[in-house]
Amino acid sequence: MVNAVELSEVSVQLGNVLALDAVSVTFEQGARVGVVGPNGAGKTTLANVVSGYYHPSEGRVIVHGTDVTRAVPARIAQLGVGRSLQSVGRVQGITALQFVALGLETRWPVGLVHTVLGTPAGRRAERWARAEAMSLLEEMDLARYAQVALEDCPYGVRKYVDVLRTLVGLARVIVLDEPTSGLSEDERSEMHDFLARWTSESPTTLLLIDHDVGFVRGLCSRSVALDAGKLVAAGATDEVLTDPRVIRCFTG
Repeated sequence: MVNAVELSEVSVQLGNVLALDAVSVTFEQGARVGVVGPNGAGKTTLANVVSGYYHPSEGRVIVHGTDVTRAVPARIAQLGVGRSLQSVGRVQGITALQFVALGLETRWPVGLVHTVLGTPAGRRAERWARAEAMSLLEEMDLARYAQVALEDCPYGVRKYVDVLRTLVGLARVIVLDEPTSGLSEDERSEMHDFLARWTSESPTTLLLIDHDVGFVRGLCSRSVALDAGKLVAAGATDEVLTDPRVIRCFTG
């Protein structure tokens, strides 16, 4: 079986910082993998490499058997990789419904020309996208925010909407970057329950980056730990989270 994602000796140099240092790790198809580590560990850099926003200084990145080391994000999205944003604070001028619908780009049933020209097929596709997006908002009891500008939505709602945008495209690899950051305890619990239902029904590979190790433990059977750009441990989640080297990363 071809692995979902493979990083081979990947290094990423960002200015004077070696954000990833010769990281080699494999994510199997259908796996639920937590990516943990303290601030500055390289977690978001790993997410950016997998989704094409950063290119390695050295090493190779393979997605479903295709070398994407130098591929642009749009090409990697076409291969079935969806990624949430660590922060949606800068997203403006778009409603919650429109933002969720953006995640349907890879499933759009007609070409862009039909949409731009407003052909009947294009209008049907737009109605389909709105209906799909609204269905997810209703499932999360967020329909009342559908026509609200994203920047005017409560912070927790913006986080939910971004996760929904990532999931609605039915990508084969989903990268969620800090989906619980800034959420209340109740909101984290709701997010956990939603993702637990989604992962139980989907064959998608999940890479979950989060500081909340309890949240990671509840959703991911496997985890990798990073510190200062280096891979510290990889394996079963309970083993990784109790590894003395990983504990030292968090406690110093």
